[in-house]
Amino acid sequence: MQSMGRLYYVDALRVAAFVMLIFYHSSVAFFPDMSWLIESAEGSALLSDVMKFPRAWRLALLFFVSGMGTWFAFRSNAGFTFLKDRFVRLFVPLIFAMCVIIVPQVWYERMYEDGYHGSLLTFWVTRYFSEGKYPEGNFTWAHMWFVAYLLVMTVLCYPIFRMIIDPKMRWLTSRFEAVARSNAIYLFFLLPLVLNLALTPIFPRQTNALYNDGAWFAVWACWFGFGFLVARHHSALIGTIVARRWLSASFALLLTVLLYVYSWSAAADASIGSYDDMTPLYKAAIFALAWSMILTLTGFAALHLNRKSEVLSWLNRKIFPLYIVHQTVILAALFYVLPLQLSVAAKYMLVLSLTLGVSLVFCVLAERLPWPLRALVGLPEQPMGARDLAKAPTQPVRF
Repeated sequence: MQSMGRLYYVDALRVAAFVMLIFYHSSVAFFPDMSWLIESAEGSALLSDVMKFPRAWRLALLFFVSGMGTWFAFRSNAGFTFLKDRFVRLFVPLIFAMCVIIVPQVWYERMYEDGYHGSLLTFWVTRYFSEGKYPEGNFTWAHMWFVAYLLVMTVLCYPIFRMIIDPKMRWLTSRFEAVARSNAIYLFFLLPLVLNLALTPIFPRQTNALYNDGAWFAVWACWFGFGFLVARHHSALIGTIVARRWLSASFALLLTVLLYVYSWSAAADASIGSYDDMTPLYKAAIFALAWSMILTLTGFAALHLNRKSEVLSWLNRKIFPLYIVHQTVILAALFYVLPLQLSVAAKYMLVLSLTLGVSLVFCVLAERLPWPLRALVGLPEQPMGARDLAKAPTQPVRF
């Protein structure tokens, strides 16, 4: 395993996390026990049960990997340029998506739910901006809440980032390394758990709206911070994470079995809680599973995937535009696929295939945009080809 140079496995984790997100979002419409933007009249209990597993850790992994990427960006420039770069890479595509990319999502939803018959252009000009915020109105950041949260976390944590690299704080960072190299690393999930439980009386619901989502914002910020710290102390910690990968996998497997037995399966009585009834015990279980999965995936990826791959580099450059457009493509695919006389499995596979295919076409076209139009979809000023990647060994592509 490479100890120096570009951390290719971080790119692999990032691509895997966002691909998992697309697989999950493409399936939600078919869950009989969950309401979504557009829903299939025929659901699949099996698909819902299978997806309860990645649902427990997919967002935690996304924030963790984003935290790692933030460290690489911060290491390159810890001054004002860092904040400026984060603003361009996050805020600009957030606003563009809210004003353009997300509009068809709401249009398809209004046609599906309310029988709206106007054109997309008519809806965009006359209704999208003028009827208030979603769900009562139409204006929304939809799935881009993730990007908004990342931006706010980055700004709020910037003073902490500065403190961490201060030589005067070496005693604290050394203590963190010592704890993280011990078995106590498996208890890190207690921090998001305690913060969430403490804030839940004030912020009882998960909303993805930021201003009233304090309990879950704290959770996502913890996973983000853990990613930043693991990347910051990579040389000291990665050996331990790799060495304990099977132990981490064993914890994850045990927790998964317990959750299926006592909550997730059709035969379970959900006595420990569920996604609809998040008791403290249930939160403890899914947070512990999320952290175990992060350590498992990081350990195996660092050992087996830390090598250069042209395919991985190609995919990694397209992940942010792919994320920006994927949910809009899913809603469009669902609108046209659901009325077809096909099985649930066939519909799901068709929606998934259309989403991956159309989203990748969008990404390929987006890479051809000149600057500053590239900033609208979160791409850097200059395209990063294979030759450029070889000259920049220390930083994964990130957002």
